Amino acid sequence: MISAKNITVEIDGHTLVRNVSMELKPGKFSVILGKNGAGKSTFLKALTGDIKPAAGQVTVEGRSLDAVPSLNLARRRAVMMQNLHLAFSFTAIEVVLMGRTPHTRGFETSRDREIAMECMVQAGVDHLADRAFPTLSGGEKQRVQFARMLAQLWECMEKQIPCCLMLDEPLSSLDLSHQHSLMHLIRELSKKRAAVLMILHDLNLAAQYADEIHVMKDGRTHALGTPNDVFKREIIEMAFDCPVQIMRHPHHHCPLVISAASDPGVSHLPVERVGD
Repeated sequence: MISAKNITVEIDGHTLVRNVSMELKPGKFSVILGKNGAGKSTFLKALTGDIKPAAGQVTVEGRSLDAVPSLNLARRRAVMMQNLHLAFSFTAIEVVLMGRTPHTRGFETSRDREIAMECMVQAGVDHLADRAFPTLSGGEKQRVQFARMLAQLWECMEKQIPCCLMLDEPLSSLDLSHQHSLMHLIRELSKKRAAVLMILHDLNLAAQYADEIHVMKDGRTHALGTPNDVFKREIIEMAFDCPVQIMRHPHHHCPLVISAASDPGVSHLPVERVGD
């Protein structure tokens, strides 16, 4: 659905992303992993059009991203970036209703409110509907934001029309239970012909839920493939500068990554000193 080919991004004379490609297809849950500063968020901003690449091209169903009308794009693609700041004290349901904007004709209907509430139920935040968004905790804000995405793509989900969700660190403020609830919900959405792209720091959540893993290092593609392909000790150690052990998860058929660092104050140990 969305294709990025040979994307290079330069900002203030620095190359932050170099020659990175990716295919987002309906029904596939893709995760980008990498150290801080690896270029993950910058690459995502190039995919969304927030940053214009110095080289390469982003296309949507074969058309250049720049050529797709913004309204059409908003009805098929929803984006959740980090740290939403609102100038006014909107309630949580008003934030979710913002997702309905591409589908309204200048005013919201009772059906739009029904959809917004259903999306809040799915995200587990319906009890927060009348709370002022700025008063919510970080995790509550993230779940409300996710409900907004669901409201934006509601028609696509209902009719299983191919659509795309792009999320930058949506789990950073969530507790363990809510992390797995959201990941499970997103995986179910991908089965309804949604193409999902998520930036994560939790390797084990990525290994358990993602179909495809894209590891970035120094602005480049370091590894690309299924969790079984990518979660190899030498790949992860080189990408994250940290010794690890890779095991099989005792309950799921996926890799399990365990840090092997003996001193938390040491960010990197030579690979040759780490046993299999």
